[in-house]
Amino acid sequence: MSPFAGLLRELTASNESLCIWRKVVFDRIFTTLAFLCIPVYFTSVYLCIVQGLWPMAIFNTVVYATLLLIIYKNNLANRLRFIIGCLLAYMIGTGFLLAIGPSGAGFFWLFLFPPLTGVLLGRNASYWAQILNAMSLVIVGICGHYNWLPWPSIEGYNSIIWAVVCINFVAANAILTLSVSYLLEKLFSSLQSTLTSRRATVIGLAKLAEYRDNETGAHLLRMQHYAALLASQRGLDKDAPNELTGSFVEEITLSAVLHDIGKVGIADAILLKPGRLTPEEFENIKAHPVIGAEVLDSLIEFAPQCSFIKMGRDIAGGHHEKWDGSGYPKGLKGLEIPLSARIVALVDVYDALTSPRCYKKPFSHFEAVRVIVAGKGKHFDPRLVESFMSVHEQFQQLSLSSLDDDPAYTNVPCLQAVEPSAQKVS
Repeated sequence: MSPFAGLLRELTASNESLCIWRKVVFDRIFTTLAFLCIPVYFTSVYLCIVQGLWPMAIFNTVVYATLLLIIYKNNLANRLRFIIGCLLAYMIGTGFLLAIGPSGAGFFWLFLFPPLTGVLLGRNASYWAQILNAMSLVIVGICGHYNWLPWPSIEGYNSIIWAVVCINFVAANAILTLSVSYLLEKLFSSLQSTLTSRRATVIGLAKLAEYRDNETGAHLLRMQHYAALLASQRGLDKDAPNELTGSFVEEITLSAVLHDIGKVGIADAILLKPGRLTPEEFENIKAHPVIGAEVLDSLIEFAPQCSFIKMGRDIAGGHHEKWDGSGYPKGLKGLEIPLSARIVALVDVYDALTSPRCYKKPFSHFEAVRVIVAGKGKHFDPRLVESFMSVHEQFQQLSLSSLDDDPAYTNVPCLQAVEPSAQKVS
């Protein structure tokens, strides 16, 4: 299987969507927890210091610092973030049990551990969380029975009561965790179906323009991969725009294919002309961003919350705008151009340059890079050009893999008849 075919398989998978959904849940839970624990943290540390329980005070400080770290450290991998978050619940629960005995607080946090693990890491991980809970309770019970722990004396409490409590705890926890996992699987199945329908709808819209423009499906795939790659790289910068989130990357991966949807309104005689356009024809084809934006804007009336169609509208209407304001159709300048349109503008030019057409030979990757660098601050957002230069070799790999896989590009008989400098509006 070629690298491009492998990327196609990754693109159609919904793991990214699931991870983003889990990240939203994680942020909601742990951000709220961090806020609510502010008075709890200071109170507990103060009481521990007064009672001379320095190890517990240090433990509380480490736990709260870790909580803040996994919330606010941006470059932390999401799965690692989820694992640490789940283990925090386990550590807090076992910490309470070891320090002060069979307390409600200790059992509460341990009870939370498996369901939380199921939500953030999946059903299989929740099984291991339940096993870890059960083993920990057995070990803590043994240590308590032999007075190896500094537990306060509780009249009438013995190992039999501990065993009964733990058995009921494990059984109730297993029921809740399995129920949560089952419901989440159903929810995820529904989410997958929705995402698949959404992708099918967008690809269907994009193919309306593709079929009329002698493009291939590989062009749409390249646009998706290029846009996702450039957006992801820009998102790693310290000055990355606030809107450049994981959801943004997912949406632009889908919506990038809608950039030329407006070509459905351009006459075939102009759209399929195998050569340079006359000034009049060029003015006519320049209407396709307006047409595309209007088509998608009409869809938004029926689905006002559909963010990927809104982004598609911005891309369709703005991917021919230029950073210096010399583009069309509105002559937008700089940050007036939507970020999604600025990203697609760059990757669309790269694909147009490096792909063979009946009216031109393909530029080499390095020739295309020179064109893009020359357009920094003129045609393209300067920061996006810098991000592009950080990953341009990956662009080259995707381009070569795609063209090798695409039979439509293996034999283009008219390439020798047209000068490579002859370029048509993409």
